[in-house]
Amino acid sequence: MTKFLGKLSDFIYHHAVATIALVIVVLGVVGGVAYHEGSNFSAASLNIKGTESQKALNVVKKDYTTSATSGASEKIVFRAKSGKLTDKKKTAAINKLVKKVAKNKQVSTVATPMQQQNIVKNGKYGYATVQFKKKATDVSQHSIDKLVKATKITKKAGIQTELGGDLTINALDTGEKSEVYGLIAAIIILAVTFASLLVAGMPIISAVLGLGISVLGTLILSNFITISSADLSLSGMVGLAVGIDYGLFIISRYREEFKAHHNRELALRRSLTIAGKSVIFAGATILVALLAMGTLGIGFLTVMGICGALSVLTAVFTALTFIPATLVLIGRHATGEKRNRFFGIFGKLNQKQGYGRFIMKYKALVSLVAVIGLIAIAVPVSHINLGLPNDGVKSTHYTERRAYDLMAKGYGKGNSATLVVLAKTDSKAKVNAAFEKLSNDKNVVSVTPAMASPKSKRMYMMTVTPKYDGNNVKTKKLVSEIRAQSNKNGVPKLLVTGTTAINIDMSSMLMKALPKFAIIIVLFAFLLLMVIFRSLLIPLIAVLGFVLSLLATLGALVFVVQEGHGMNLLGVTGTMPILNFAPVILIGILFGLAMDYEVFLVSRIREIYERTGDTRRAVIEALSSNGKAVFAAALIMSAVFMGFVFAGDSTVKSIGLALTFGIFFDAFVVRMVLVPAMIALLGNANWYLPKWLDHIIPHVAID
Repeated sequence: MTKFLGKLSDFIYHHAVATIALVIVVLGVVGGVAYHEGSNFSAASLNIKGTESQKALNVVKKDYTTSATSGASEKIVFRAKSGKLTDKKKTAAINKLVKKVAKNKQVSTVATPMQQQNIVKNGKYGYATVQFKKKATDVSQHSIDKLVKATKITKKAGIQTELGGDLTINALDTGEKSEVYGLIAAIIILAVTFASLLVAGMPIISAVLGLGISVLGTLILSNFITISSADLSLSGMVGLAVGIDYGLFIISRYREEFKAHHNRELALRRSLTIAGKSVIFAGATILVALLAMGTLGIGFLTVMGICGALSVLTAVFTALTFIPATLVLIGRHATGEKRNRFFGIFGKLNQKQGYGRFIMKYKALVSLVAVIGLIAIAVPVSHINLGLPNDGVKSTHYTERRAYDLMAKGYGKGNSATLVVLAKTDSKAKVNAAFEKLSNDKNVVSVTPAMASPKSKRMYMMTVTPKYDGNNVKTKKLVSEIRAQSNKNGVPKLLVTGTTAINIDMSSMLMKALPKFAIIIVLFAFLLLMVIFRSLLIPLIAVLGFVLSLLATLGALVFVVQEGHGMNLLGVTGTMPILNFAPVILIGILFGLAMDYEVFLVSRIREIYERTGDTRRAVIEALSSNGKAVFAAALIMSAVFMGFVFAGDSTVKSIGLALTFGIFFDAFVVRMVLVPAMIALLGNANWYLPKWLDHIIPHVAID
């Protein structure tokens, strides 16, 4: 690899313009293919094949679904501000709205509150049901706009009217604006780091070019695999952050080498053969972690991993081509010979290596504080509750949230968590026994009479409305209890399905898969670091630090998201469960980033130690040089991920918050505090490796 990177450096140094042109050509070619092929994004499908609820859903589709019920369904929720919905004028307004909605060519049927007999709370609350001919993703925006416009009829009559169901009424912010805020923060951090606005722009442009190639590549992929907008947001989040980081690492090393040798060609060669090798390793590590998500056998996580891996791959490509080519072209600005006076002031703050000396002086104390602090923050993870965000966690600016609140007030929180229960039997007596058993459950509000299948004499369907919403622990227990009653005490075989049951099964399956995935990742990290650093203690500290930071991240998520501390600051009212696939994504991405920073910092410590034989000097100098770059990189990561916390989409918000916490604990606490402090404590023992093991494992030089 060193030989290849050396040749690449020589080519770029003598053909810088051609290298940049090559990057632009690649972007143009991928863009041309994307324009020709188009895109085919789908709504996120979070179903997992093989679960009990999915098997039951297949039965429902086979025995009960007709063309009239296979399309999207939307509720028009009403609340009389004064009087009752049954008042003559209000009834006339509702009927007028229904007639107008029914004229829509994409609408199959519309049922009024009166027809469905669902008016409750002294005539204050009710809802109409709109059944569309097509799936939600195929309903045109024109039809949605007409539906929204029709609600003005009842609003003028003094009826609060909101929409909730399968359709997305208002496009949610999935983080596009957040990327801009993250870029602004990155420019400021880079300008301070390199004391140059020109150099600060290089990693940004490189990351944006890489992101552009990956986004266009994702557009092409959407024609072959099922990709949702959330997948695109995740890949953008990761690609932008790592792209900036990789550019920062190479520029930082280039400046350091120029300062030592005062030869630009040699500085470029050494920066690519050393920092470039670290970038390739770091990128490969994240690729492995993201693609390993596919080993869980869960389709949508596999797709997320592929999209994220593509963005990392293109980030590595632009970092190894565009960045060194630009370094050649801008000359003195890149080497640090010509500095911005204003930003240069900040660079003087670390000239005395104060932070490294502080770590060395209080190494035992800071190690102890870091470990105890991470363990304390991790405590809430013991009662983590996985689930999926519903309309109840959206901002009240959205009609879906207001509709959710109206339905909860009128019909109880469990109205949004209805369960479909199938009784598999040809005995009416057993069906009645099942009905009675379900009706008498303390966590059940109501059960609809059993409906026989029009296609099978051995299948009956009941709809169960629980007391609590789908993410409540009591609703999860209810699903388990219903299944446990199957084929017992005169009750027939019972199958439970519906959106709530599917989400509960998915959360349960992900929770079971999480330890296995984490163990695979941790073992992989240990073996990889052992090969690179020829050490037992260095990888042990690294993986234990990763486990601590992961647990602390999940604990902080439970404290903030699940328990609701400070959620108002994030634009969410109330509490919500931890996004059920967030821990898997967190492990995949955080592992890659943790190894990035570990390798970049510890390889520098090892490099200096091998030259001087002085652990103290190695830690201080590495923190002064590479530590500054790691600190800046982590700040940029935090800024990019934090921006997504304020996106309107609950999924993007949850992932953004998880990654923000993850970067803070792993980069700032573990890599910048715990790792150097422990290396300082252990001294020469850091590099111990039994001779028999040294002969077995392969030799890989990263520095």
